Amino acid sequence: MKILLTGAGGFLGQQIARSLLLQGVTDLRLHVRTKAPAGLVQRLQSEFPKAHIEVAAANLLAPATLPLVMAGVDTVVHAAAGMKGAAADMFANTVIGSRNVFDAAGLAGVRRLVLISSFAVYKTDQMKPGDTLDGSTPIEPVGVEKGPYGYAKTRQEHLLGEMKQRYGYQTVVLRPGVIYGPGGGALSPRVGLNVMGWFFSLGGAATLPLTFVENCADAVASATLHAADGAAFSVVDDELPSCKAYLNGYRSQVRKLRVIPVPAALFRWGAKQLVAYHKRSKGQLPAVFTPYVVRSMYTPLNYSNADLKRIGWSQRVPTRDALRITYGWLKANQR
Repeated sequence: MKILLTGAGGFLGQQIARSLLLQGVTDLRLHVRTKAPAGLVQRLQSEFPKAHIEVAAANLLAPATLPLVMAGVDTVVHAAAGMKGAAADMFANTVIGSRNVFDAAGLAGVRRLVLISSFAVYKTDQMKPGDTLDGSTPIEPVGVEKGPYGYAKTRQEHLLGEMKQRYGYQTVVLRPGVIYGPGGGALSPRVGLNVMGWFFSLGGAATLPLTFVENCADAVASATLHAADGAAFSVVDDELPSCKAYLNGYRSQVRKLRVIPVPAALFRWGAKQLVAYHKRSKGQLPAVFTPYVVRSMYTPLNYSNADLKRIGWSQRVPTRDALRITYGWLKANQR
């Protein structure tokens, strides 16, 4: 069975490649946009000498390049997406690129397509404090109120459903929470924001839905190999810290921050004022935190990974160790 992994050069993609090989995959094609990160293939080949590992370079926005990438592939793990940049770029790299991948997979007779989605697609604005979010939680019908990234990922998921109806391949969806670890970002917006030398702590006592990059990759590999057709998974680790606990760890082990805690009621009020000013000023100040986003992202919820455990996933790197590794890397790189 040949597996194609798109976005194999990315922060998560590199770890997914290794997790697939750890779980017994022996024929792996790594998609990259231009060339693989230095040493990636050599490291994997050294660790897994019996595996057949190849690299295919292609721009997912150029459909004509994809038939060769898909040739002979049984399963596609689609991890490539637009993570930053202007809204139009994010939409193109996430939605249009995905449409091209889904089309090419269908035309090539691919049997199974695994999509790496995001927590951003969940419709959480009506959830109450203490409710549990898992893979069965509904996703946004449109997602435009979640901002450019949330909208693009929501549209991507709906597009996968449409393409499944057209081509008939099996589909599996994984929706990671905050992916962290060496090579990743430092402080999620769920924790707070750095503004003009001050850190505004927004998440407070709410649980931070973390997944260490290696654990997340293991979940992707397990779902790729063992999940039922149509399954969807919320990807989080065990023993999750609160936003405040993560921030305190960062401040004590990485670098000091001047912190201003923002009470939830004040945050909600501020979001309303920001939207009002955005309208009055005709967009002079972007309405990043709308009341909808605040309700969706900052309501204190519980998070379940029980569905992942039912297909055999277990957390390889304990949260305590993962946090220590991450803080150490962030301190060394001062991020």
